[in-house]
Amino acid sequence: MIVVIEPYNAHEYSDLLDEMFRLRARVFRDRLRWDVQVADGKERDKYDDEGPVYLIYADEESLKVKGSLRLLPTTGPTVLADIFSDTLPDAVHLSAPTIWECTRFCLEDDILTREELLIASAVLIAALGDVAIGAGIESIVGNFDSTMLRLYRRIGCEVEVLGSTQRYGRPVYLGLFPISESILRKVKGRLKKVQSAREGSVDKRLLVA
Repeated sequence: MIVVIEPYNAHEYSDLLDEMFRLRARVFRDRLRWDVQVADGKERDKYDDEGPVYLIYADEESLKVKGSLRLLPTTGPTVLADIFSDTLPDAVHLSAPTIWECTRFCLEDDILTREELLIASAVLIAALGDVAIGAGIESIVGNFDSTMLRLYRRIGCEVEVLGSTQRYGRPVYLGLFPISESILRKVKGRLKKVQSAREGSVDKRLLVA
């Protein structure tokens, strides 16, 4: 299931948020070795105090967090402006009420197979599209590496690479993701196809057993 958490309802999901912050610590500090602040096993930064919108993908029964992302309007403080500004070309202006930033996209790969990771990514991106269209958001910006770029394109996202930096030893890109009903239908169509293929393979294994 997808849970959308905003400042007005965050108090209702304190346990789920704590689980999400723990996931972020495992992904960004333990696996990716980023220089992030972790306290009590939870990764948080100053942008979590800016009233972001969180999308959390969790198991419907156990409420185990499978993945999450964070959204912030580009009219306020952003990771792009403060940390990855060298990926932003001088001629590009990316601050508008209809442009939001997506950061801290992460998946619990310790409990997910490669196929499940693909499905979880598509579920989160489809939910992001639904939320964006409902809120009048026209574009999403974000920084990512080549692995995520391939993933985004595989699940049907349209992304325009605006810039990059080699500051971290490998390319970190800045991408602009347009939001539209047609793109969202494409992502949901890819998701449905992957889910159907997975269900078919499970059925075959059951028949063999």
